[in-house]
Amino acid sequence: MLAATALNLMAQQKAAKGAKPATSATGNKKIVYPTVYLGQYEFPGGAIKKADFDKLLRQGLTSKDSSGNKYKVVGFEFNYYERQLYEDSIGNLNVMTDILSEYCPGDTITGNVAYSIFDRSKPGDTVYFDRITVLLQSDPNNGKGTMGEPILGKTLKAYITK
Repeated sequence: MLAATALNLMAQQKAAKGAKPATSATGNKKIVYPTVYLGQYEFPGGAIKKADFDKLLRQGLTSKDSSGNKYKVVGFEFNYYERQLYEDSIGNLNVMTDILSEYCPGDTITGNVAYSIFDRSKPGDTVYFDRITVLLQSDPNNGKGTMGEPILGKTLKAYITK
């Protein structure tokens, strides 16, 4: 029983390194989510300076898996959380969040978002790129297989700093 468990663990680790999803004993495929990056310099998420955010957002999203296979981003949900300071009717200050959410086809933000986002973004704001749909760009079977169906990439979260 221990030997079977060890073999199963080794097979899972080996499958995680390869580009093809592993199949379980029941025939179900293991889901592999390619990593998504902001810009051509492969920013994986986290803290980012305002100037860098603006530069990389103009470049769009890129994606690749752990084996180096590149994926084309075909669409994503852009969610922007803007922190604002408001004053209520009796003079109390409240920090509240305005949310902008829009589906963007392709790998870059839509014109509606681009029109104002570069002027609006500031330190303290948060950006989520969610439901990112990607398509494998290169054939892992050296031209002898199909390109496959679009799959979801990993969610990307960034927060803007000074």
